[in-house]
Amino acid sequence: MAKISTIGNVKLDYTRYSGADLYTDGDIEKDLLDTAMNHSRSEFPAIIEKKRDFTYLYHFSHLRHNIAEWLPIGKEHKVLEIGSGCGAITGILSEKAKEVVCVDLSETRCKINAYRHQEKDNITIHIGNFNDIEPDLSNDYDFILFIGVFEYCCLYIESDEPDDVYRPYIKMLETVKQHLKNDGHLVIAIENRFGLKYWAGCTEDHLGTFFSGLEDYPDGGNARTFTRNRLEKILNSAGILDFNFYYPYPDYKFMTTLFSDARLPVKGELYDNMRNFDRHRMEIFNERKVFDSIIEEDSFPMFSNSYLVYTGKDTETAYLRYSNDRALEYRIKTEITKNFAVRKTALNNESYQHIKRINESYHLLSDELKESILAVNGCKLSHDGKCIDLEYVNGKTLAWHLDECLKKNDMARFDDYIERFEAIVRLYIAKAKSEMINHDLIFTNIIIEENVNKWTLLDYEWMLNQELTYKEMLYRALYCYLLEDESRIRIKPSKYYGKWGITEADKESFTINERKFQEKVAGSRMSVAQIRDLLGMKSAVPQSLMPNYFKREEFRRVQVFFDSGKGFSEEESRLFPNAYQNENDVSVNIEVPKETVQLRLDPADTACMVMIRRIEWNGASIPLSSNYIKANGEKINSKCYLFKTDDPNFTVKINNLDNRKHNQLKVDLEVIFLPIEQGIIDKLKHGIKKLLK
Repeated sequence: MAKISTIGNVKLDYTRYSGADLYTDGDIEKDLLDTAMNHSRSEFPAIIEKKRDFTYLYHFSHLRHNIAEWLPIGKEHKVLEIGSGCGAITGILSEKAKEVVCVDLSETRCKINAYRHQEKDNITIHIGNFNDIEPDLSNDYDFILFIGVFEYCCLYIESDEPDDVYRPYIKMLETVKQHLKNDGHLVIAIENRFGLKYWAGCTEDHLGTFFSGLEDYPDGGNARTFTRNRLEKILNSAGILDFNFYYPYPDYKFMTTLFSDARLPVKGELYDNMRNFDRHRMEIFNERKVFDSIIEEDSFPMFSNSYLVYTGKDTETAYLRYSNDRALEYRIKTEITKNFAVRKTALNNESYQHIKRINESYHLLSDELKESILAVNGCKLSHDGKCIDLEYVNGKTLAWHLDECLKKNDMARFDDYIERFEAIVRLYIAKAKSEMINHDLIFTNIIIEENVNKWTLLDYEWMLNQELTYKEMLYRALYCYLLEDESRIRIKPSKYYGKWGITEADKESFTINERKFQEKVAGSRMSVAQIRDLLGMKSAVPQSLMPNYFKREEFRRVQVFFDSGKGFSEEESRLFPNAYQNENDVSVNIEVPKETVQLRLDPADTACMVMIRRIEWNGASIPLSSNYIKANGEKINSKCYLFKTDDPNFTVKINNLDNRKHNQLKVDLEVIFLPIEQGIIDKLKHGIKKLLK
């Protein structure tokens, strides 16, 4: 018998719930539940900024909707969301579909989902293991979604072939496709095991370890992601032969752009790669430049960071760009269909006016630019005012052409492009008839069709009632160009600023205006990039660390000298290459000949602080007094020495010890390398003495 409860209008089905949550993020889920119970969704952005925690960003950001917002789900459709979690995707599904059925293991997460969407009357959430719930599900779903869930199938699907690691995933697909209508669709969003970000130094999303996915999970784990080739084999093995791949960028979690095989990325397009919100990362190489190389070699599908698999009859979407990391009134999406239709659509009621203003801008600019070489991309407003249709323009951006000039060191052609752009700006400012000025006349918004020498203004979204001079428009175009790629700085912008009469005071004023413009676009909330900085996740460039690492390795050298009465010499010494057990710990066992009267131990080849943890002679501790041990460093206490030299050493007197035919000296030390600068060492010494008092 069904056990149903409700939160608002949302139904929760406990029929198959075992009473225990088998998947959880820990105690923080209680805080998430409290947030969902006591705050509206409109408050979530401020809460994300206040909490400064990735868990809040991941579960409560409206940008999570992007991965599903574009799907052709209509009011007649029934949707099954497997692994709905805290409801990051459920909300957008409930806005689009007739009915949404969710399945999730965790009661806490299901309650979070229900509270945040309690006004919806088309959501039912089944709590429990999918295996237990599956027989109760109907067989008439139009869409079944696995968003960030498919990789966990190995945990919940019992394999009938234990030696086949892919069998649980095949079995899951075989099971769920039985619940689809004949013309229904499976949607799988998942990380690509070969995603470029993992080669570049991001940790594997589920394990938090470097390169574990690339190495095919040598230590196992609770999740497994796949290459495109492997996903295709899994689909085929499950009897699914009709499917298409899409490529969410930067990844499916916070997608801003969706590519397809009908419209793959072009060079220079993939620049937003610092998306390590939850963990520190390395930067082994410049991902933008490597993506450009991959694109040039037609290999992007292999290295896309994420995949979205869409089974059944394909969609009409070739490309999507979401511009919703903005103030509410500016949130739109841009779509290119497979028949090359272009459409910009308002994503909420507040942004309808923005769409209408773009249409108005087209008519205004068409008149003001009619005497220049720059045509304006055609635009038509829909009857309901929610979207505009634009012409599809072939060609490369002006920014792309300028980059090609830089690669070929053809500065004469580079300057020719700049001069033609100057002429466009000069004429536009002279002909502008209203107070509305195009604030975004920049190189990336101009398409050049070389074969017909046609220049087209592709985008004119930002017509503002704000004074913009000829000089400021030129400055902003060059400023944005340089900002997009640090390698472009070699063009020496001062040359152009001087030519345009832009002073230091102008630059300061223009920079302030640019900041105000960006603040206007973003509204009162932080952008995703700003939130990443707020979360405090850093990146390390290994190349910059390597010189210090190898230099440090040179310092980590332990050498022992034996004096049999003739003094110390290199000939009567021995190196111990494995003495350093880790970064700072030295442990060495030294066989000492009977004729030795004293020995010298050099723990490193640089200034350092050394703590003697243990020193034994034939199993007995040696007193740490000057009768037995002397050092060329300053004694901080009986066990700690500070060495200001790059030749630190201890001398151990043997003649007063129990000298046998075979002797063994055991030494355990902690060695901390120090800067060689005298002033720094003196400050360290003072601080150490205060701590040890």
